[in-house]
Amino acid sequence: MAQDGDRRDPYAGFNFRMEIDGIEVAGFSEISGGEMTTAVVEYSDGDDQNYTTRKIPGRTNYTNITFKRGISEGTELWEWCETISDWERVIERKDVTIQLLDDTGEGQKTYNLFSCWPCRYKGPDLNAGDDGLAIEEIEFAFEKLEIED
Repeated sequence: MAQDGDRRDPYAGFNFRMEIDGIEVAGFSEISGGEMTTAVVEYSDGDDQNYTTRKIPGRTNYTNITFKRGISEGTELWEWCETISDWERVIERKDVTIQLLDDTGEGQKTYNLFSCWPCRYKGPDLNAGDDGLAIEEIEFAFEKLEIED
């Protein structure tokens, strides 16, 4: 409960915007993944009188994050994906910002993903008997996550 007596509801998961290197990228309908896990390293000290195993943090790992959107005009993201798979294998790392919005459209929580690069692209499932949208998926690897209010 808020200290000042005002009610503060959780933010809706459908109200967000995304930027790549400061440029807003429109049209994403779903973002998933981005989990942080820190390994637990067990350590025993030879002269420890408690005879217990200590646990200390090891390396931190971030799972890839997947973005889904309806296909529309523009190939900028595909061109970025293509640079990773071409013969020269130029890895152009970019920073991605995801901003969670409140019900008035104001940014409330920001997720900054650093050193991102596309590691998977999935084109749309096409079916003449279906009335669904053509959805593409782009998965990004990233190296660091920061969360801001």
